[in-house]
Amino acid sequence: MIEYSFAAEIAESDKEVVLNSRIYTEWLAASQKKFKVQKVHFASVDFLRKGRQPLFIKLEATATLPDGRPVHGIVLVRGNAVGILVVLRCEGKPYLLLVRQPRFAISEQGSLEIPAGILDWTGDYRKVALSELEEEAQIKADDSELIDLMEFWYKGASEGFAASCGLLDERIRLFAIEREVTPEQLKSMDGKDQQYTEEIEWIRTEVLPYEEAGHQFVDGKNLIAMFLYERWLKSQGRSL
Repeated sequence: MIEYSFAAEIAESDKEVVLNSRIYTEWLAASQKKFKVQKVHFASVDFLRKGRQPLFIKLEATATLPDGRPVHGIVLVRGNAVGILVVLRCEGKPYLLLVRQPRFAISEQGSLEIPAGILDWTGDYRKVALSELEEEAQIKADDSELIDLMEFWYKGASEGFAASCGLLDERIRLFAIEREVTPEQLKSMDGKDQQYTEEIEWIRTEVLPYEEAGHQFVDGKNLIAMFLYERWLKSQGRSL
C-alpha cells in the first residue's frame, strides 16, 4: 500500500483526478514492476488549459530497488511523446521539413525541431504522429508512410528513448517519413505559420538541407532521429 500526500496548493477535488490520471497510473505501473514504492508526495500539478487533465505532475517518491537500496525519487511525470523526421528529396538532394517555435525553458525564441507532440489519451503513437504532421508541418500523410525508427532499433524492447532519464518519465517514439518533391513543392512548404492560442504555440515551418539542419540542432530528439534514420537507410542498402 502506497502512502500518499499532497502539497497544500493541490485542491482536494483534484487529488482523485491526479491519482487516476493516465500519465500517473501508467508511470506507477511501470515503476512498480522494477521498484518498491512506499510513499508518493505530489509537489505540484499543471493541468491542460482545457479541462482538468494533468499535463505535468511533479512528485517525490520514497522507493527502493528490490534488494532495499534507496533510489532518487524526484520525478516530473508527463507521459510519452512522438517525433517525426520529415525527409524531403528534391532533385536528388535531401532536405528536412522542420518547425521553429519559442522554447522558454532553454531561452530560445526559435528552437528548430522536428514535428512532435505528447501522446494523447488514445495511446496510439502512429495516430498522434500523423496528427502532429498535419497540425505542425501541414502535411497529410498515410499510416503506410511512417517508418517506425523505434521498432527498427529496439525490436520491441522499448517504446521510445528517454529524453532526460534523471528527471522525466517521458519516452519519445520516433518516426520518419520520406517524400519526393519538386522545387516548387519544396518552396511552398517553407515559411508556413501556425498559431494555436489555446496551447500557446507559435510555429513556423522551415525547410533546410539535411546536413545544414543537423548542425543547427540543440534539441536531442532531432539528432537521435537523424542517427536512427541513417542507420535504417543503411539497413535498406541505401544512403542519403
